[in-house]
Amino acid sequence: EGTTNAKALLVDPSSGEVVAVGSRPLGVAFPAPGWVEQDAAEIWSATLGAVEDCLAQVPGAPVVGIAISNQRESVVAWSRSTGAPLGPVLGWQDARTADACAALGPQAAALVRDRTGLTLDPMYSAPKMRWLLDAAAAAGVEVADVCLGTIDAWLIWNLTGEHATEAGNASRTLLLDLRDLAWDPDLLDLFGVPASALPEARASDAGFGATVGAGLLPAGVPVVAVLADSHAALYQH
Repeated sequence: EGTTNAKALLVDPSSGEVVAVGSRPLGVAFPAPGWVEQDAAEIWSATLGAVEDCLAQVPGAPVVGIAISNQRESVVAWSRSTGAPLGPVLGWQDARTADACAALGPQAAALVRDRTGLTLDPMYSAPKMRWLLDAAAAAGVEVADVCLGTIDAWLIWNLTGEHATEAGNASRTLLLDLRDLAWDPDLLDLFGVPASALPEARASDAGFGATVGAGLLPAGVPVVAVLADSHAALYQH
């Protein structure tokens, strides 16, 4: 699931051969200078469409497992009770939180660098999460009903009903301590992101549940692995 397209590959597990490819385009909106938004519902429907395009090319092919690769720092907020998005996807290029990041100051930047290995930059997910939380609160949504996640978490939720994310994706949020691969309470406090709104961070091949039945995918297909797109490319190299 990329920035401009959702793609799907159907791979023969016995040979590793790609036997079908599907793709659906995605819109990107620029509502203000430095703002980059997408539609979470469109991302999900385009992903299903790409999968259906694949399966239509090999009628009757049994799907034995699913793996996800995704654009990284983009963030979705959705309702825990309804599953509906609570605002736009803030794309990884979105810079609306630049002033908020700058206001945190050098001490905060040093903390972020020490725990995450990253710079304090609006590209990453945590300041976007805070913006979405504020927008949800302004719309009257209780924080207990808010789920947050990068795109992998959004797809996993829709596929399996589990609120989970992959550790490599989580490492791009500015909230994960690389030493223990857990959400860091100091960083959660720094950005004002409640742990209750975040998905469980799991190893890349830990398993992310099984499908509950969506589109042409039957129920019970395991989501066996997740890896962010640039991480996946590096792993393949």
